[in-house]
Amino acid sequence: MKRILLVILMTIPVAFYGANLGVGIIVGSPTGLSLKYLMSGTSALAAHAGWSFHDEPGIHITGDYQRMFPMVIETEEGNEFNDLTPYVAVGGRFRFKDVEEDNKFHLGVRVGGGIEYNVSRFGIFLEVLPVVDLIPDTDFDFEGGLGFLFYF
Repeated sequence: MKRILLVILMTIPVAFYGANLGVGIIVGSPTGLSLKYLMSGTSALAAHAGWSFHDEPGIHITGDYQRMFPMVIETEEGNEFNDLTPYVAVGGRFRFKDVEEDNKFHLGVRVGGGIEYNVSRFGIFLEVLPVVDLIPDTDFDFEGGLGFLFYF
């Protein structure tokens, strides 16, 4: 039931944001569904919802603001890669671990970056974001993954 509700919540925005919305999957930490809303040519909001498989498994939800830098990568000949866009991201992470004797709630801050390659209506991205957990205690972690998006 939780999975069905999660899928419904992740797909509802397609009806409202159509052309500027990418929906897809991410493999890594978390592994699950991915959304990206393009606010402009240089900024976006991204969210991932899925499952974390390292340590104790659990539900994992992230949300980030991305500042994108299109057309900054050039070859030696001066050709620009218009389809390759690096970005920096800042956001948050919510993780709920279901361990044997009790449930652990984690809340943290993510800061990092990635790169996305766009082909037609598809996007392929790779991102790495260090995380500082603030609740229940201060802890450091890395997360990220490889993802695929389809833009409507």
